[in-house]
Amino acid sequence: MGTSHDIDRLRALTGIKWQRFAGDVIPTWVADMDFPTAPVVLDALRAMVESSDFGYNMTSFDDSIPKVWTEWSLRRFGWKPEVAETKVFSTTLQPIATALSIGTAPGDGVLLFTPVYPPFFDMVTKAGRRLVEYRLDEAGWRIDGDRLRAAIDPGTRALILCNPHNPSGRAFSREELQAVAQIAQEHDLLVISDEIWQDFVYPGGEGHIPFASLGPEASGRSVTVTSASKSFNLGGLSCAVAHLGDARIAAGVAALPPQSLGGVNALGAHATHAAWTHGEEWLTETTGVLHANRDHLMARLAAELPEVPVETPEATYLAWLDFRATHIAPDPAKRLLKHGRVGLSPGPDFGTAGKGFARLNFATHRELLDEIIDRIITTVRGTS
Repeated sequence: MGTSHDIDRLRALTGIKWQRFAGDVIPTWVADMDFPTAPVVLDALRAMVESSDFGYNMTSFDDSIPKVWTEWSLRRFGWKPEVAETKVFSTTLQPIATALSIGTAPGDGVLLFTPVYPPFFDMVTKAGRRLVEYRLDEAGWRIDGDRLRAAIDPGTRALILCNPHNPSGRAFSREELQAVAQIAQEHDLLVISDEIWQDFVYPGGEGHIPFASLGPEASGRSVTVTSASKSFNLGGLSCAVAHLGDARIAAGVAALPPQSLGGVNALGAHATHAAWTHGEEWLTETTGVLHANRDHLMARLAAELPEVPVETPEATYLAWLDFRATHIAPDPAKRLLKHGRVGLSPGPDFGTAGKGFARLNFATHRELLDEIIDRIITTVRGTS
């Protein structure tokens, strides 16, 4: 079940992943990795702590963080966003909510590609916007242009794209993204592209394709949000960026009252700067570990639990398990927690399209991953 040192360290963490459940439960739900972050990040934070560098610095990173992100994006994805169009935020959800507030009005439709990251639902409905749902094709979790076009009604004004996609692990192809761009142009839609998983795309496909990199038209109607938080396990340090390609959104953000969005956390900014400047070697090594974990998980499930199919994730460290053919549906995570003492993310949290599914985070030590798989198999085969 993993070394006692690993377990002791993880259970001593204050983050929600290891604190949510009782001590006999192995958590594999929220998207945190169980690995320490890159040494270059730890060194940057240690230097701040040792020098008590905690003074006011609300504007210190307004230029440097966008600059290092645009250089990171160019190196890794061949797209260099304009630094002048890029703004620092505290989290990726902040610019998404802000863009919806500026770019849509109460009653407007906002399309989500479901199943999808749970907070998106409340972001739409609690803002007084109307949820428009496009269900991804379960055969590969693909976007079909004709079906997408049919899902958009006359009141739809925006769509939120999660690419790479959470929870399915898809890295949408250029063809799919071009279809989205064409339809967005036809209907004059704002496109908000959440690309926080940009760095975890595995070999074998086209890699990560930023939506705004498709061309000036796509860039000019889009807001791209991302962060180093997933790539470097910095979820609690609150630093993100958004490329405000849509001039309406950029002007609206600029017109907001001072301090209405708060300021970026100094520790988060230093960590992010270090990650995007010097963290690529560590990220490459970590992605290799995740790739091996993914293949191990897929092989074991296919051989030992074929009644629970799962599309091999092309990206992320998340697996979207289909329990609909088993007796623990429709909310398998609830049964797995009760009977198997393993904590997955409940499928219904990802919308009605998630009924019968559960999401598993495989960013953990191999011994823990095997124990998680063992408990799932025992629960599916052993409870009535």
